[in-house]
Amino acid sequence: MGACMSSADSGEEDQKKRSRIIDAKLEEDSRRLKKECKILLLGSGESGKSTIVKQMKIIHQNGYTVDELALYRLTVYKNLIDCAKALIGAMRQFEIEPGNPENNQYGDYLLEYQVDPDPHMPLDPRAGAAVVSIWKDASIAAVMDHQSEFYLMDSAP
Repeated sequence: MGACMSSADSGEEDQKKRSRIIDAKLEEDSRRLKKECKILLLGSGESGKSTIVKQMKIIHQNGYTVDELALYRLTVYKNLIDCAKALIGAMRQFEIEPGNPENNQYGDYLLEYQVDPDPHMPLDPRAGAAVVSIWKDASIAAVMDHQSEFYLMDSAP
């Protein structure tokens, strides 16, 4: 062993090189982790845990990218339509007729409506008009008298 063209030294050099690369990576990870701060947020559902995380991102990471904002827009659209569907369902469950007869057609339309999954697509203007019309309907006050009997997201107006 150890002759002038021995491959044992070459294998040992490869191992040393690999070890140096691993050590450098560990040191880099250690420096990065020292800069990180981990927070455990506890609380019941819809108590604001994710809101705090979003605010921290805005304050400490220069806000959101255009794509992240588009994804949040999609979430807002879905929540809006889900809340409108909950109100329409409750209106029909409790047999409350809308003050504006046109809202019956708007209700049918919204119950069938699906938000486009493309985050860059705007909400259908007719869906927006339907939500506004139903929300402004005089019968919504009567529906809200039954709010303990159906689920309406906390983020609803």
